[in-house]
Amino acid sequence: CIILYAIKKGNIMESITTAILAKVIMLSMIVIAPAYILVGSMLIKKSEPIPQEPVQVAKKVDEKQLKCLADNIYHEAGSESIHGQAAVARVVVNRIRYGFANTPCQVVYQANIITKIDDATQQLVKVKLCQFSWVCEGKTEPNKNSYRYKQAQEVAYEVMVNDGYKDVVPKTALFFHSIHVDPMWPYQQVKKIGNHVFYSKHKKQKANHN
Repeated sequence: CIILYAIKKGNIMESITTAILAKVIMLSMIVIAPAYILVGSMLIKKSEPIPQEPVQVAKKVDEKQLKCLADNIYHEAGSESIHGQAAVARVVVNRIRYGFANTPCQVVYQANIITKIDDATQQLVKVKLCQFSWVCEGKTEPNKNSYRYKQAQEVAYEVMVNDGYKDVVPKTALFFHSIHVDPMWPYQQVKKIGNHVFYSKHKKQKANHN
């Protein structure tokens, strides 16, 4: 009633009343539309926050472990397809998970010393058995500038850093050999890729002849 009376009088109170009404209207807009803010006597729309791109943090790579994995891919499967190379890398990773060793380097260079009778001398000799033949053969350092080695590095990085090629062979694949040999392993075959046959540690199922 006071506001209406002041408007009717048409004096200075009219200006004051108008200002009050403007404030009331602006405040009601803030309540109704919280996207606006009051700055002095002005109602300003809030600026929308600019969506930020997620920051990509590069994963830390152990160069020594990466090299061991790449070297093994190069020597064991350098002439194989990408999937053939990845399968060899996955075997190393699977062995870590199964407790063979703690790192790629430990898996690749793992070896056992056994005693056997030398066929020529019939004497007992100690023999070093390597998990990967090229280690015992003393292969020289690969040419790191070659296309084959760079590809092995790329596969090793994808497997180590991004856990890539998980479906190339099962997680149970722990052994492999060339198709040109038959070691008569008692293990169950799980995959054949290129020139390699892959096995799990499960025993081969005996054929039922009944």
